[in-house]
Amino acid sequence: MRDFSSMWSIDFLVDPLESRHRYHHSNGITNGSTTASFLVTASIPLKDFLGDIHQTSYQEVQQAGGRAARVAIADFCARYFVRQECKELKEIDNNFRSVSLETLDQALLYSKRRQRYQNGSKVCPPYVVERSDFYCQDDNLNLMLRINCCTNHGTPNLQDVEDTCTIPCQQLLSKIFSLDSLIPELLHHIACTVLQQRIRQQLMTMEAVAFLGNGSILPRKSGKSHAPMASPPAVPFQAPKDSRMSQSISIDMGPLAKYLAKSTTPSLQVNNHNMVTLSGLVVPGGITLICGGGYHGKSTTLQAIAMGVYDKIPGDGREWCVSVSSAVTVRAEDGRYVNNCNISAFISNLPTPPGVTKAMDTKHFSSQDASGSTSQAANVVEAMEMGATAMLVDEDISAANFMARDGRMRALVMDESITPLLYRVNGLYQTHKISSVVVVGGVGDWLDVPHNVLLLDKYVAYDATKKAQSISYQFSYGHVQYAGRGVVHRLEWDRSGTPIPRRPLDSFAQQYGSDVSVSILDGGHALSLHRDNDDSDAMQVIDDDEEGCADASRIQQFLSRKQLYASGVCVAWLLQRAPNNPHAGLQSLLQQLDDLLDNGGMNQILQDLREERNGSKHSKAWIHTLETVGYLERPRSFEIGQVLTRLHGIKMEEIPVEDDGEEEAARLEEERKKKALAELWAKRKSKSIE
Repeated sequence: MRDFSSMWSIDFLVDPLESRHRYHHSNGITNGSTTASFLVTASIPLKDFLGDIHQTSYQEVQQAGGRAARVAIADFCARYFVRQECKELKEIDNNFRSVSLETLDQALLYSKRRQRYQNGSKVCPPYVVERSDFYCQDDNLNLMLRINCCTNHGTPNLQDVEDTCTIPCQQLLSKIFSLDSLIPELLHHIACTVLQQRIRQQLMTMEAVAFLGNGSILPRKSGKSHAPMASPPAVPFQAPKDSRMSQSISIDMGPLAKYLAKSTTPSLQVNNHNMVTLSGLVVPGGITLICGGGYHGKSTTLQAIAMGVYDKIPGDGREWCVSVSSAVTVRAEDGRYVNNCNISAFISNLPTPPGVTKAMDTKHFSSQDASGSTSQAANVVEAMEMGATAMLVDEDISAANFMARDGRMRALVMDESITPLLYRVNGLYQTHKISSVVVVGGVGDWLDVPHNVLLLDKYVAYDATKKAQSISYQFSYGHVQYAGRGVVHRLEWDRSGTPIPRRPLDSFAQQYGSDVSVSILDGGHALSLHRDNDDSDAMQVIDDDEEGCADASRIQQFLSRKQLYASGVCVAWLLQRAPNNPHAGLQSLLQQLDDLLDNGGMNQILQDLREERNGSKHSKAWIHTLETVGYLERPRSFEIGQVLTRLHGIKMEEIPVEDDGEEEAARLEEERKKKALAELWAKRKSKSIE
């Protein structure tokens, strides 16, 4: 066993949760002993931590894997630490009876209300994401943990712990992370993560949306479990034979290739030239339908694509299900807050209520309580605004009237305000190169628009593209003209419907200029931003005044409460930076945030939120994080943007753009089309009356 205890740099901090922690650990302690907890930060150079691993030096791993390898190392160490049973040293000296280490969120499990979660605290979700407690930076592995001290005489202070526990902590960390026997598992973990990143990069060069590897286990053990379902009964995914979607992709993995050789996935092959080949289904760019009967695996397949934006650990079953990082799930959200959003491409000519003289402008749509169709339209447009290149849509959680209108309903309801998504997906792809993957099982009109159709029958995938085209031609729905605007199901995208970059209004953002706290509401399904000097209870805010609250219960690609809380912290950072960037739209602000997270990690955000008058070493945001979730998990920029735009009370303003004359021409053309459409409806109405 390699001893590298002296290589750890140790520092101790006062624990803000010490009183809560002391209560738990004092239970069962007798003989006058007392307990106390502190925070410990530990750091070790990665080259010393890993050593010379299987004739592959740290430099080779670093060069082959880069940033993805560092994230994988930190993730593996966090999982390995949680799995360890013995994290305690006893009889340190005459006063210190024992010291033990635990993760920062462990103390939050001690209240009686959440006691039932303690047994499940060792189960880590299978997603490889950056954390604020285990992370690699500046070629060092950095940890932040909680140390529990049991003493014979009195409560120890910080100086006592520094004097007595530094060397025991080094020894304990060296004992816990004696990875010599686990080096193959660590390297496989790194290689698996790096390979997923490179598949994602290759999908972008192929202008594809996702890759589903053959042999993948898509269904989960249960609706609340991250674990894969046993096979059987789960049916391993297989790409349909003789389909252009069935492809093999090859990735150069360099020196990491050999650590994938023992993979149990039959679709993965490693040759002698560091090339890794995977066979499976490539979801191409364009419009792809996933069809099939009820309970045949449609939504499960789409869910695998949605979660493909995250890297997974080996053994998850979906580690070779990879999607481009800019794929976003859009759905209906009845009741969501919307402000100044251009949904005119989907919603127009809304009726004016009695007594109201001004018609509702859907180019600047705002609502405290959006309907299913208007909320889903806003979700599509905001995904465009944030830079999405693929939209994932499931009819089960979509507004029916936003998805499609059949011929009979068009004949009955002529004055319809909604242009369904069905009519727009081709225009979105042709104009903006935004692909759509849509789960459909009940509306055949969708067969008029796709480039590819995947049919699931008893969990087996078939390529039904040609059959769908034949059915579409037979029923001829796709040949109906839409008032001179083109084929009814393949409308061109109206330029006037393209979202103009928006930013938070300074007057709103400045309300959160300092002393901002984030609270988790509704059991982890919503959050609230509020001033720290506000004495009102956060839970009372949602009853009396919802300003600053965001409902995240239907943001589909969130992973955890920690990620939701981290999104709230990032939103606070965005609101504080927006007034200093008057020409930066939402996408630009999110890109600035992503760059900061890439360079400094989640802890950089917490430090940036430090109050000027706060003389402590850490910000209040950092302390609130410890008190609420323990540590942060990095969210995607899309989920951060979704939380921001759902904040009740937020005011968004459009950033002026130069008019090159095309906008006026587009406006005149739009008016001409509307006039032609109105004349067509008038003729049809007159005929129906006759």
